[in-house]
Amino acid sequence: MLESTLSWAGRLSPWLIIGALSYAALFIKPTVNPPPLNQPLLETRDAFFDAEVYDQHVWAVGQNGALLESLDGGKSWSREEVPGRDNLQGIAVSPEGTVVVVGNQGRLWVKQADGSWKEQLTLGEDAVAKLLDVTFIDGHFWVVGEIGTLLRADALARQWQQLSIDEDITLNSIVPGANDDLWIAAEFGRLLHSVDHGQTWQEQELGSESLRAVHFNGPVGVAVGNRGGFYLSENAGANWREVPAFTEEHLYDVTFHQGRWIATGDRGALYQSRETVPARGWQRWNPEGLDKSYHSRLLNTDRGVLLVGKQVGLLSADELQLLIKENQ
Repeated sequence: MLESTLSWAGRLSPWLIIGALSYAALFIKPTVNPPPLNQPLLETRDAFFDAEVYDQHVWAVGQNGALLESLDGGKSWSREEVPGRDNLQGIAVSPEGTVVVVGNQGRLWVKQADGSWKEQLTLGEDAVAKLLDVTFIDGHFWVVGEIGTLLRADALARQWQQLSIDEDITLNSIVPGANDDLWIAAEFGRLLHSVDHGQTWQEQELGSESLRAVHFNGPVGVAVGNRGGFYLSENAGANWREVPAFTEEHLYDVTFHQGRWIATGDRGALYQSRETVPARGWQRWNPEGLDKSYHSRLLNTDRGVLLVGKQVGLLSADELQLLIKENQ
């Protein structure tokens, strides 16, 4: 009897095991409680191209849709990513707080009241032109980019108008001039100038290397570009002259802040001059903490000049205070 029972048990046991496993697969749902992901503030791929300041609010935008935001003047930061993960090239904010971000593939986003980002198809769904800069000037948002792209919007960034240049030329940056006019630094050594709010443009060719930025302090204007290109005007842009290069590095931006001109660019290039008309007096500036990477943007603030690139920091007096660090 015992032998017979064991025999039947031996025959049934594989089926019992199979049945139990089938039941578990059908009716038992495993639960997993993974630990929360602690996304680092900085990633190794990060590179920043532009920044904006609005009171104590600071933004920095860059590669793969990365957007860093600070609500306390740069003391602490949080990270978000604009949908699409395209490189973000520029950011601007109006005096009322409307925020616009532009990037690759003609993409443009506007920050909504609920904190979300709404994309606006200003160039159409099949756009390929990279949008390189956005600036708020005299009540309007202005955007420039590749293939002669030039856009203008109202202060709420709701209605966009195409004023594009009928020429296959890259427009790198747009700034206000000394006399309620507009200036665009472009490739092939060209400066574009408008005195009628962007309806028509006059073009000057200063050299062969691409111009990256132009800045005015009163009637004194400075334009900088690739391979250390440097051009100077003393009459609000009516005439320009080339100044002997003080560096062979590409220069990506220039500004004037509290009595000195500052220029920055590739491979750690950072220079300053305290001459009112900076035809000379340029000296290499090596504040502690400055690395040898590129820096593409100089932004004037009440506390100093925001330096934006692989690093993001604040230049004041003779010091550099790094605002975004890996261990934050």
